[in-house]
Amino acid sequence: MRLPNDIVPISYFLDEERRVLLITWSDTHESAHPYEALRRACPCAWCAGEGGQKGSVDASTQFTAQQTTIYELEPVGRYGLTPVWGDGHRTGIFTYERLRAHCVCDECQRIRAR
Repeated sequence: MRLPNDIVPISYFLDEERRVLLITWSDTHESAHPYEALRRACPCAWCAGEGGQKGSVDASTQFTAQQTTIYELEPVGRYGLTPVWGDGHRTGIFTYERLRAHCVCDECQRIRAR
């Protein structure tokens, strides 16, 4: 999903109680990203693999609470965010397009179901 140039994140909020990253976009949409789902979808070479090599994370991977706690978010240029996880992992860059495409809010789930 390619985002139009005028749709950008305007704020991020780490909801510690619900363990969800909330992103508010310039078109007023608020996307929701559960911490564990983000960690499982980490796009780095170590987690996801690369060059035909299998990564270390799959559907059966068991994470600790520390591995699925976001301590901070680091902006990457003008195109993405890198979560800094409780275990120190910080190599996965989530592009804004990827984050918007994987929103789990009710509205986005309904749209994808069509």
